[in-house]
Amino acid sequence: MNRWNGGVLLWAGLVLFSSVLFLYGTLVTPAEPLTWSVGTTLLAGMFPWTGLLLKSCKDGISESRTEDLRRNLCLLLWGVTALTVAGWFHVQRVLGLALSFPAFAMLTGWNIDRMLREEGNRFTGWARASVLTCLLAAAGCVLFVQHMPELLFVALVLSLVILMMGAGIGIALLYYRDGVMAVWLHVVTGVLVMFILYFFLLPVSGVQI
Repeated sequence: MNRWNGGVLLWAGLVLFSSVLFLYGTLVTPAEPLTWSVGTTLLAGMFPWTGLLLKSCKDGISESRTEDLRRNLCLLLWGVTALTVAGWFHVQRVLGLALSFPAFAMLTGWNIDRMLREEGNRFTGWARASVLTCLLAAAGCVLFVQHMPELLFVALVLSLVILMMGAGIGIALLYYRDGVMAVWLHVVTGVLVMFILYFFLLPVSGVQI
């Protein structure tokens, strides 16, 4: 309990510090305001944890005990409120995501810890969410560049990498029943995707993020 509270206080301090910096940046150099697409941006930015995040939002209520339920409801309220308020006042998109991200990240971390302890090496739901996320992401890469032939090769490579890593995550969870291995495969997937995206795909497309 004390460690959890300490973690919340640490995140709250970091978020407060980041908020001050982002608010200062908003006043000095206004950026693109937050719009209705912030939810999509958050889900895309959480890849490859997107499916697990959505599952964690559900499990945070349906699979938690009384004490955990209070904490998880607090995290859900934190994340949703941060996005709603940021969108209502049209602040920077980065600020809205920075305010909500810690809550959703902690909720996802709680669910990973719970599944490793309580699932009894049966990770079917986790595997389904993660593999489906990889399938949708791979399809999205191809659809995104369908009218840009110069990006097709890189997008196909990225899609193939995502599919391979998604298969690896599914095998780790369903065949080896190793949740820790699956967590590390998620991390490797995120690193590979960011490397290909920022060093190969985005420079060619000219898109700024």
